[in-house]
Amino acid sequence: MSFIKKILILLIFTIIFYPNFSHSKDLATWGFVGSKCGQTIKVAREFGKEGKDALGYSVQGFLTGYNSHVMLMNLQGKSNQKAKVINKYSIKEVTDILIRKCTANSTKATYIVLIEIWRTFPIARY
Repeated sequence: MSFIKKILILLIFTIIFYPNFSHSKDLATWGFVGSKCGQTIKVAREFGKEGKDALGYSVQGFLTGYNSHVMLMNLQGKSNQKAKVINKYSIKEVTDILIRKCTANSTKATYIVLIEIWRTFPIARY
């Protein structure tokens, strides 16, 4: 392989993986959910409907993953905390609640606000 091709491949991998390396040491999670509320709101508003939709997908993914973790820990007897019924509200409603809470406290981590929202959901039966 030529020297130029090696440099190009190295450059492409650096561009792809650099954001992950630079953020993973500081955040508990990535994407919208991994940032502070102020940044989450800013980006969601900057991209209009698409931004709010993307935020909704991030919220859905986070709540699903968090709830699954809680359920598995409970079923394995490692935690007494029960999973929640996370579809009590629509993704739009949860996203609107998140935006409202994040607007009130822009320095809070987005995932912390989502966990606070998650705690308000009813307990699931399983």
